[in-house]
Amino acid sequence: MITEQEFAALEMGLSHTQTPRPEKVHIGLVQLSTDHSLEMDWAKLIGSSAMVFSSRVYYSSVMTKEALNEISKGITHAASLIATGLPMDVMAFGCTSASMVIGSKKIAELLTIDRPGLPATNPWAAAKAAFRHLNAEKVSIFSPYPTEVNFPLYKELLAEGFDVPAIGALRIQNDTDITRVSYDSMARGAEQILDKAKTDAIFMSCTNLRVLDHLEKLESLLGIPVVCSNQAMFWHAMILGGKRPSCKGFGRLLKPDSHL
Repeated sequence: MITEQEFAALEMGLSHTQTPRPEKVHIGLVQLSTDHSLEMDWAKLIGSSAMVFSSRVYYSSVMTKEALNEISKGITHAASLIATGLPMDVMAFGCTSASMVIGSKKIAELLTIDRPGLPATNPWAAAKAAFRHLNAEKVSIFSPYPTEVNFPLYKELLAEGFDVPAIGALRIQNDTDITRVSYDSMARGAEQILDKAKTDAIFMSCTNLRVLDHLEKLESLLGIPVVCSNQAMFWHAMILGGKRPSCKGFGRLLKPDSHL
């Protein structure tokens, strides 16, 4: 057996050059430990325009304001684990209800402590930006959440200047159950919501709601734009990263001819 010193004499020293970082929008994503849908949805949207580097933060899955607010304690640590040494263009946090409860400003601060100056987004901030982009003043809500989470969501939309003609709620108590909501339930619920009041767009809230693949079908059924959490956050992250997204088959917001 040779020694390490003898091996070093045998080893060939090679030189190398370095290539620049790929010319794609680099997104650092913090998602929940309970999220079963966001990662798969974004894999369909990324294409050749972006690269996503993610980490997860613990969440108990209980749909209460207290449990959602508790998530804030782990966001900074989770963000610090994302692709050490690789510059990001934008940071994102993947939970709609927690973003509303914790607040977009605080989330942005927690996400960017180790990357100061970077823009940051979350599904709640992204959805509101998407409504404005689509010129939707009357926004109805399809929500999987219980009433105690829906009430502040409703109040904040009103405070932001939106009209909320109707809000329908599944009142699911655990985040991991949201992923199993069927398309038929979503379509039927959305139709019931629109039967109640005229609206410019409908928001299908929650990153765990598996609605991305059904957006085109729902828009055809309802005749209005349908915005969902994962679609809106990807759109907003790309905009903040300096590149307009273009994804066919995932709703009006991401259509190639969508304009800013």
